[in-house]
Amino acid sequence: MPTPSRLLSLARSPLPFAAALLLALGCGPKEPTNNPDSKPDTKATPDGTKPDGETKPDGETKPDGETKPDGETKPSGDAKVPADAFAVGSFNLDWAFDNIEQKRTKQAKPNTAKSDEDWEWKRDRIAEVLIAQKLDIVVLTEAGGDREIGDITSTIKDKGGYAYDYAWVQGEDKLTGRQVAILSRFPLSNERRTDAYSPMHVAADVELPTGVTITVIGMHLKEGALKGAVDQRLEMAGSLKRRAAKERKKHPVIIAGTVGDPTLPSDDGYAGSAAGVLAGKSCQDSAKESLAQYTTVGDPKAMDRIFTCGLEMRAAETGGADLIVREEDDPEDSPWPSVAVDQAPHRDVSDHLVLWAEVVMPKQAEAAPAGEDEGE
Repeated sequence: MPTPSRLLSLARSPLPFAAALLLALGCGPKEPTNNPDSKPDTKATPDGTKPDGETKPDGETKPDGETKPDGETKPSGDAKVPADAFAVGSFNLDWAFDNIEQKRTKQAKPNTAKSDEDWEWKRDRIAEVLIAQKLDIVVLTEAGGDREIGDITSTIKDKGGYAYDYAWVQGEDKLTGRQVAILSRFPLSNERRTDAYSPMHVAADVELPTGVTITVIGMHLKEGALKGAVDQRLEMAGSLKRRAAKERKKHPVIIAGTVGDPTLPSDDGYAGSAAGVLAGKSCQDSAKESLAQYTTVGDPKAMDRIFTCGLEMRAAETGGADLIVREEDDPEDSPWPSVAVDQAPHRDVSDHLVLWAEVVMPKQAEAAPAGEDEGE
């Protein structure tokens, strides 16, 4: 929050009445708005500094939140959420493939950076978005691979953002070559692919500050509206859900990423959709929140989701529009490298917004293993 401006002396001021009036009315911070058309407050500039120029320590937030009179804890310092919660997100990077020579699939070639300058533009803009969002855990989809993920993660830290660790295991999508990763401020362990039928997914265990371990599964399911794509997406969702049910016997679970299915919880047929299968009867779907129902640019749909199983999702919404969507829309269906770097103001960073949720930080006694998901 910017430092309040110092009181102006009325002595010898050409506008004593105006100054006095401003002091009487007060110029305190505005309360946050729930208007879905308003842009999200990123709370910091992309280089990690507060608007008044004060630099925050890398990757640090104040340990304790400030308590409101009604007992509710609100965020302290630069923290995105209150001290009794953590922020988890999903960001589809829209083909974040660098220009280093390697074999790319036919679908990937037009979406691959053409030069160092191309890739650096893409990488730096992604880093700026994630620095501003201040997410504790975030799933990245549509990355080129370990090299690009590592480059993005290093750039975030170099530009003053969080020092993320990341989990990545080579995916099996032979058609696109796109990869999924999990970034976390908290300790990561046991990165793995599960036995689920889902070519683009990765799982890892995350130790939260309360000592509770959770399992995070990042995924990108089959996209498309044709019957073959829908059937394949449903098969992937069911397979991931069964795997999540097994993981839930040990730890609470978060599933996040690109579902590729816009069906909302309020829609007819939700239970039989990929999103409905992943939610099941016992997991919360971020799309229940109206502010989280439009995750794509141009033709807004709820294509990205966060599901919490055994954890309380307090709120969910999209963010990053002010940094992701540039001055003009990209030409429809055009790969991002087709817009020249010298036209960068007209080049969108991604065709997706950041989706994020505030999740209550579980305590040891609240995180007992449960098997209620099994059989869904």
